[in-house]
Amino acid sequence: MTDGNVIAYVDGSYSDAAGKYAFGCVFILNDNRIFTAFGNGDNPESLKQRNVTGEMLGAMYAVQCARLSGFSSIDIYYDYSGIEMWVTGGWKAKNELTQKYSQAMRSWGTTIDIRFHKVEGHTGVKYNELADKMAKRGIEEGAGVPPYSNIEMLEQYFD
Repeated sequence: MTDGNVIAYVDGSYSDAAGKYAFGCVFILNDNRIFTAFGNGDNPESLKQRNVTGEMLGAMYAVQCARLSGFSSIDIYYDYSGIEMWVTGGWKAKNELTQKYSQAMRSWGTTIDIRFHKVEGHTGVKYNELADKMAKRGIEEGAGVPPYSNIEMLEQYFD
């Protein structure tokens, strides 16, 4: 890791029973401190995209927190390809939700360097698994999307 950079693992979740989508984020700072965040939503239009909505919210939340915290770059690790493909143009954003996501991320990318890294989901990648747990926690404990925050004000995680 270099100065000015933060790593974020993001994931999404969905529950038919709860009628919610959720996200989880794991932030790893240069000094190896780890912070976590989660949130959820139940917007009827967004529910149609199930866990994909949570995936996008996680990436957006990570970028906004990194920007607010003064980082110049962020490495986003994800397991759902749309997180990168809608932003880079690899996939066409075909609905309003994915269009808003790609537009926001591209706009924010003018003020912070966003780098994407694909990891395989549910294969034991430590922090991706933690992001998945945080997203599931978002379904159960979340109270909407929390305000964007300085990363160091989020919940600290200890190995």
